[in-house]
Amino acid sequence: MVLRSGPMDDRLFNAVRIMTSQPGRMRVITSALRAAECILNDWPIEQGAKLSVAREALLACLERKLSPGAARIAFIEAAKEAGNYVDEPTRLPPAGRVKKSHRARRRLS
Repeated sequence: MVLRSGPMDDRLFNAVRIMTSQPGRMRVITSALRAAECILNDWPIEQGAKLSVAREALLACLERKLSPGAARIAFIEAAKEAGNYVDEPTRLPPAGRVKKSHRARRRLS
């Protein structure tokens, strides 16, 4: 399988964190293309039922036959099967001043 990256070819999805083959190192995967590259080049197991499903799902996604969300779910299941799934990163609230959603009332003295 030849994987090409282009502006719209990546098929983006919500971030998924997995462990890499380097102990203590994590990787954040945000597209079907990156997930497919990871499964092909840096996966801890070579065979598995969920791994096979994920390979097919990611390929179908890159061919625009499956949604990125469905491919993401298959990728997460394969990562759980391989024991390298960490979690889905949560977004932190924006830094800076917090805007109040109501107006302060003036006190009359």
